[in-house]
Amino acid sequence: MNLYIWKYDGQKFQKTLVIDYAESVIWVQRFSQAGEFELYLPASRELLELFSENETLITRDDTDTSMLSERIELTADHENGDHLIISGCSSEGLLGRRIIPRMFSYKGTAEGFLRQIVLNQFMQMNLRYRRIDLIRQADSHGYTETIEKQVTGKNVLETISDVCNLYQYGFRLTFDGEYFVFDIYKSTDRSMNQSENPCVIFSPDFENLGSTSYLLDRTTKFNSVTIAGEGEGRDRVRFTSYDTEASGIFLREKWLDARNISSKTDDGELTPEEYDAVLSQQAKEERENCKETEEFSGEILNTDMYRFGTDYSLGDKVSVINEYGISGTAVVTEITEVEDAEGYRLIPTFSDWKVNK
Repeated sequence: MNLYIWKYDGQKFQKTLVIDYAESVIWVQRFSQAGEFELYLPASRELLELFSENETLITRDDTDTSMLSERIELTADHENGDHLIISGCSSEGLLGRRIIPRMFSYKGTAEGFLRQIVLNQFMQMNLRYRRIDLIRQADSHGYTETIEKQVTGKNVLETISDVCNLYQYGFRLTFDGEYFVFDIYKSTDRSMNQSENPCVIFSPDFENLGSTSYLLDRTTKFNSVTIAGEGEGRDRVRFTSYDTEASGIFLREKWLDARNISSKTDDGELTPEEYDAVLSQQAKEERENCKETEEFSGEILNTDMYRFGTDYSLGDKVSVINEYGISGTAVVTEITEVEDAEGYRLIPTFSDWKVNK
């Protein structure tokens, strides 16, 4: 695996070095969150100085995902040799370097909200020092899902991730050799439950699914969120978003303090109905973040049967069946690539699991 190292010279990234001798590479891509990576390299003074400098970018020929170096660990071992462990996040992590310092109220499409956040916090602002001139935006896709939302003081990456999770969008910050281009995208249904697209099925029966792990975790599950906005005591504005099918022992409630959501905005005062809609949006996002976790991961054995990036991509719905009869439709929310002395392995994580009954 060839890795290309880019250094930022104060204005742009310059390709500086090619590394084809990494002893281990772990490369993780995610659908609606930033990814991560780890390199295990023989240590040298040149590499230590290179990665110690600010803003080092790593790219590959076979993927448009790029990584930012953020952590360096040097280990000196007389028996096994000295090594550098370089790790960090995907370029989407740049979005986590900004907060939304002033109240931002928006009513329109969810895609428009996400694009406006990036425009406001990275590309157009009065404070020149906050701008990142390397960030651009792809053309709008014209997605029609609507949103009414107010944000103050929240991290940009967390805000984008929350909205994408709710609307089942993915997002990218792709490096094109000069700029980082922000884009939003939707997935494709490739499961057995549809007939429009070629199916993708992972199963030991097809000899394309090896070691697997399954996780069901309800420790952070809440299916009823009461959000409290402006006001005091009994006059405080409240809104509850809940699962209508949950009651009794199955109902799990959570309280969310949202005093920072105000009816007074730069564009005027929200009506009670508009203010309720803003609280409703926040409660729905909180419920989405508090769902039970059901994940299934497995090592892909036959990478020629279905090629990642060609036959399926991040965010796509696929069908998965393991040897215990656990089967269903799941979303490919994460892809982990590992290349080391044992060879190359691709490990997808399937989330948003809908088990076949």
